[in-house]
Amino acid sequence: MKWTLISNVTADIKEYHLVNDESVLAVMKYSPEQQSVRISYKEERLVFFMETNGYSNRIVFKNVYGVEQGKFAHHNHNNTGRLEINKQVFDYNIVDNNQPKLIVHQHNKQEPLAVCQIPASPTRHASFFEQAGIVLGICWFTNIHTFQKTKDLSL
Repeated sequence: MKWTLISNVTADIKEYHLVNDESVLAVMKYSPEQQSVRISYKEERLVFFMETNGYSNRIVFKNVYGVEQGKFAHHNHNNTGRLEINKQVFDYNIVDNNQPKLIVHQHNKQEPLAVCQIPASPTRHASFFEQAGIVLGICWFTNIHTFQKTKDLSL
């Protein structure tokens, strides 16, 4: 899997596609002006507004009504972090070889939940919010996809 930056023409919205074998799995749109992220997968839609809570490496996700739904934290010194969303916890790390890769774990660090290539991002404050959206997008997609597989198997 790979996150690809599709649209960066305007500063209003950056659009990323999560692709696998040329198929678009999910779409993530990040608005720097609104500090919002919109993620879509088939008919599923997710919208969050992001705010810092006084710490430079933490973000709070709020729904459209301003209710806190989760948190995002990133540790620059080892490129690791944690995402908490809807009472689920995901740990992640970014391996920066030739192409940065995002590795997400949920319960067992020996078995990644997802591994995907991500665009290299410059170190600036806005990219921190974009990174939170990318991590949220892969965690949400993987979680929804796993849930649907389990649901299909139980039928």
